[in-house]
Formats: sequence, C-alpha cells, structure tokens
Amino acid sequence: MAQINFLDADLKEIITQELCSLGHPPQDEEDLDTVLKRYLNLSLRIPPTIVWTVKQSKELAKKKLPQEITLGLQQFIEKAESGQDLKPHLSTQSDNPDYKDLMFYDWGIFHFHLGTNPYPKRQGFVERTDDLLFAIADSHTARMYLIDIHPHLGGFTNQDLVRILEENWPEILAPYTIKRCVRLPYNASDRDIERLRKAGIDPILQTPGGRVLSQMGGGITSAGNSSRIKTEADRIKTDVREFEEWFIQQPDSIAVYFSDKYGKNWDELEFKLKSFKKPERREEITTGEMLEIST
Repeated sequence: MAQINFLDADLKEIITQELCSLGHPPQDEEDLDTVLKRYLNLSLRIPPTIVWTVKQSKELAKKKLPQEITLGLQQFIEKAESGQDLKPHLSTQSDNPDYKDLMFYDWGIFHFHLGTNPYPKRQGFVERTDDLLFAIADSHTARMYLIDIHPHLGGFTNQDLVRILEENWPEILAPYTIKRCVRLPYNASDRDIERLRKAGIDPILQTPGGRVLSQMGGGITSAGNSSRIKTEADRIKTDVREFEEWFIQQPDSIAVYFSDKYGKNWDELEFKLKSFKKPERREEITTGEMLEIST
C-alpha cells in the first residue's frame, strides 16, 4: 500500500513550519492538538492583509478626537482600504501564541493602536496609544466595521460597543441573538464581564434593544482559552482525517494515473499533504507530482 499519513505526520509538520516562520518553533514534546491551537491563536487574532471596505459607526464619525488620534485613524483607514498590513497596529501580544485575548474570544472585536510613528521598544509595531480603535473585521465579506475609540482602561468590557453595533449594523448581531429569550433577570455590568471572562465563564448580555446575545467571538473555555479555536482545530483535524480516509479508498483511479504516466504501482507511491486549506494539496514524493483533488 502507498505511504499515506496526512493527519498524524503531515499536518503537524505543516503547522510546525508555520509556527517556525512566525518565530515560535514548537517544543518536540508538543502534540498536534497543541501546535494547531497555538497556530490558530496567532493567525485568527491577526486580520488578513486584504483590501478592506471600511465602515464607520455614526458615533465614531462625529466623535471629537485629539489631533494625533484623528491622524492615526486616518492613516489606519488608508492602510486598510489599500490592503496594507494592519498587524503593526495590534497589541505586541499579537506575536504571542499563548496570549489569551479575552475580549476577542468573547466578542470577536479587535483593538488597534493609532500611533503614526514606529514604536521604538518593539520593531514592527506603531507607537502605542492609550486611545484604542475597536473594530470587527469580517474576512468573508472583506468589510471592517469601526465601532468606536475608547481609552485602554475599561475599553475591553465596555458594553457601549455592543450598543453601537446594534444601532449601526444589527445584521452583525443577528446570528448571535438567542431566539425565544425575552429578558434576562440580571444583566452583567462591565466589571462583571471582566470577572466572568477571567473565571472562564461566558457572559450572556442583553442589549438596550432587548437582544439576548451569545458570544460573537465563540466564547471562553473554563481554562480561559478560545472555544472558537478549539472548534476550528477539531474541524481541521476532522477534514484532514476524512480526506485521508477518502484518499486511501481511491487506489484504483490514482494507481492507474501514476502507472500510465510514471510506470509506478500503488505500493511504490508515497503521498504527502502540503496544505490543509481547501483545496487540499498533496505531493507524490517519488515523482514530485502535485495533486489537487476536490472531495
């Protein structure tokens, strides 16, 4: 039988290479689940470098801001709309695969610094600002929703951000609105949200408009990790496992192709997964043939 080990060997090798390229080589003893979750915790907290359609809330558009923050916001929007890398505006912890971004895990909201000059203490980042831009970046639609600017202190649990989302873009909240839930007996305060997140408990909120919301960012596990990252890691492993099983069940058609083209029989072939993103790519090592097969 051909050599095929897409899940246990190849997927871990791909993720290890990704982490190494980001400057965070995993330890030898780390298993696939660990390296995959660390990789996702890096990649999901960084908006992709694409051309964004930027939308501002009414509150932000009419807000009076200090001159340097106004300039920083203008530069940020220009970068987003022209497809430049926005990572320099993120927290310096965006480079840390083990950092727990509880606001992002809970609400799916990014926060950006609005400095206009390089940050002298950390290469690759702009100057840190106390005033932060809070935004949602939907990579599926390439739309970035700029919610508001708030000081660092208190900004990460400020429920006014949710109110602004509801009043400006209710469609964003619609998928997270709990049906047939009329009213909560108690609505958590901003301080409550901070304590609940740190305890690994998902706060359930009611908006001023009466919506009862589940977690827009997927939620927080009891260990303080991202529920979304766990779900995404499980999905990737399931997809690769199912593809490996499907591939093993196709020896006749694949064997005929390599026999006709290279004179190789099925037992001589060695396949290696090269990408876990659809369409998955795999290489036959002895011939160098790269295959893209949609399942």
